[in-house]
Amino acid sequence: METDIRVSTTVYNKDQYNTVVDREFKTFTGPIAPASLVTVEEFFKYYEELYIEIPVDGDINSHRYLVERSSELVNFEQSTEEIEPLLQEISQLREQLLLANQQILDIETQNTAIINGAV
Repeated sequence: METDIRVSTTVYNKDQYNTVVDREFKTFTGPIAPASLVTVEEFFKYYEELYIEIPVDGDINSHRYLVERSSELVNFEQSTEEIEPLLQEISQLREQLLLANQQILDIETQNTAIINGAV
């Protein structure tokens, strides 16, 4: 059982093609921004969301990296110099607290020994 299939094509010359096919732009959209661009607002929104998950130390992707990178723009060294005396004062206060706690422990030990010896 033979079946004939007929294929037909229409061929247009250049002038006919331009009259049959519309080759003009009907709409135009500007360039589409890549999806990977993040605005400053979005960055800080994400930063707040990920704050706890970001590691403290690391060469990249860490809080330390952000501080070091940002300090390239901000005079971070000057701020550190202003903080240094405060850090020294904190250290001295910690030493004083340690001595005071040791004195309290010594007094409590002496009182316990007196009470145990007197009873």
